[in-house]
Amino acid sequence: MGLDASIKRTATKLDDVLERTLQAHEKSLENSGEAGGDLLDDLLSAVKEGGDGFMLDRIDVKGLVLDLFVAGIDTTSKAIEWAMAFLIKNPREMEKVQEEVRQVAGAQGVLEEQLGRMSRLQAALKEAMRLHPPVPLLIPRESIQDTKLHGYDIPAKTRVIINAWAIGRDSQSWENAEEFLPERFMNDAGDYSCKGYRFIPFGAGRRGCPGTAFATCLAELALANLLFHFDWELPEGHDVDSFEVVESSGLSPALKSALTLVVKPLQA
Repeated sequence: MGLDASIKRTATKLDDVLERTLQAHEKSLENSGEAGGDLLDDLLSAVKEGGDGFMLDRIDVKGLVLDLFVAGIDTTSKAIEWAMAFLIKNPREMEKVQEEVRQVAGAQGVLEEQLGRMSRLQAALKEAMRLHPPVPLLIPRESIQDTKLHGYDIPAKTRVIINAWAIGRDSQSWENAEEFLPERFMNDAGDYSCKGYRFIPFGAGRRGCPGTAFATCLAELALANLLFHFDWELPEGHDVDSFEVVESSGLSPALKSALTLVVKPLQA
């Protein structure tokens, strides 16, 4: 009873924030007569205009916004944390990525349009997600028809869970599967689609994560700026050999022990 009430209170607060934001955008649209060009304006325009068989209501808009900004916060931050942990564990890779980032970026830091030229950074992030996908078992699915897979009969309406964690570590698909080797992604660093379903941190096909582009851009931009502006190392008394990259349990596992690092600002 207490948990249900807490969930309802939280949901009400979230809805209030979204409602106020939508009303502010609607007022702005009424005063200016044209959209301001951001995501909410486009979604509200779709609600108002409709047409072409495209149906979208106010609840749909709130759901999309929550999916984008709530569902992706924890998983994106964990992807960045895992990448940092592996780079700390592999100083040579850290050096390579930082060298690339600092060559491409200007004095102001890393801009979004520069990410496409940071293939080594993208490769390191992908390799971290191969070993530790933010959601190891993805989102449960349901088969829509009777299917036979590798000799097994899977009836329609069967709950299907895909183990992306195991797929990313399959020795038949990946050479030295347990090792952190960003080089394996250098030829397709910016492509997060499934390569023969070997790499599926965001799922695949029509039911893949709709926020892939948003999440990867955000993670790359944050990681690149962390590596551009600062140098990172383990605290005094700790060395790379004793530093363990071990995951906790849970639907979206983090590092078992908190990632504690010493940061030094880049000297101009």
